[in-house]
Amino acid sequence: MAVFARVNGAAAPMEQVGRDLYFKTFTKGTAMSQADLEALVQAIQSTSTITAIGAFTAASSTAVNMVIEGADISNAANTPMTGITTSNLTF
Repeated sequence: MAVFARVNGAAAPMEQVGRDLYFKTFTKGTAMSQADLEALVQAIQSTSTITAIGAFTAASSTAVNMVIEGADISNAANTPMTGITTSNLTF
């Protein structure tokens, strides 16, 4: 059963078949290479499941959006890898 919680006008994590979905932005101060994206995906997959990856252009994009399931990734610099800042996706 899908549940979407709305609290004071803010959206909470969505639960799908018992799993929480998190909408995250991973940012690097400079353009990300394909190798950067692959290393990021590998680091995230060690604790979470990636459901979707947003638009990305190697050597041009400085950030990538992802929908992940399971464990949340902390919103902090260098999490899950050095040089990458993680934040909640803003709409």
